[in-house]
Amino acid sequence: MDIKDVKTLTGLTLAELAVKLDEELPKDAYKAVPGAANLTDIDPNYMRKVFNEVFGLCGVGWGYSYDSADMQTEMQERKTTNGKRLVQLATLKHLRFWYKLVDTDGREILCEIDASGGSENSVEGYAMKGAITNALGNAASNIGFQESVYLGKRNHKNVGAKKTTAPTTSKPTASASKPTPKTIAPAPVSEEGDDPAEFVIPVGQRRGQRLADIPENVITWYATQMTTGGEETKESLKHAAAAYLKAKANGHEPATIAA
Repeated sequence: MDIKDVKTLTGLTLAELAVKLDEELPKDAYKAVPGAANLTDIDPNYMRKVFNEVFGLCGVGWGYSYDSADMQTEMQERKTTNGKRLVQLATLKHLRFWYKLVDTDGREILCEIDASGGSENSVEGYAMKGAITNALGNAASNIGFQESVYLGKRNHKNVGAKKTTAPTTSKPTASASKPTPKTIAPAPVSEEGDDPAEFVIPVGQRRGQRLADIPENVITWYATQMTTGGEETKESLKHAAAAYLKAKANGHEPATIAA
């Protein structure tokens, strides 16, 4: 079997699939991560839309499954400026994302990717839904969904920017001894986000250290277990830690990451 002949159920070759997965989405699909303005969040509804287009409908060409025992929830009490509030934390330890390909003989090939995720919300059901979406997004990053965002080449600041075109040059006059050289306009410069690996921890015992210099289990704690109490510095640390872990899960050095 030649891998070049393998296609999705919708008829896309693997090369065409890679292009579609990384294709720039509408501008409203990209937003800044709250508390971390240089990090980019991708609307998960667009992820599902793209999967339906490239793989076929969910449940037919792609889907996911998990064991209910792997979904863990915990209630925490957070301090606020007006008192206290309860927050539900949801952690999905294992989700299996799958999609189907087909060879030239019409035989289906089932591809599977394992992932995990977490989320928090004042409503337990929404926190659980967010954990599923987070895990699905982590799996999707491994097949190149919005790879340009994970590599820091696309973000909420530069998406939709029009490319600069070279100005039209006038024809040389009869009296000119040499033709007027064509002017080439410089390529537009993309404004990329900060690398979360370079994020400097602003609070606690590891204050002043970079995320890249501390153990990954500590980064995981920052991303999933640390309570922020609404403090801006802790919120930024939590988001940067989550962004770092997503970049590592994608097999790239951390860059501008979608949550």
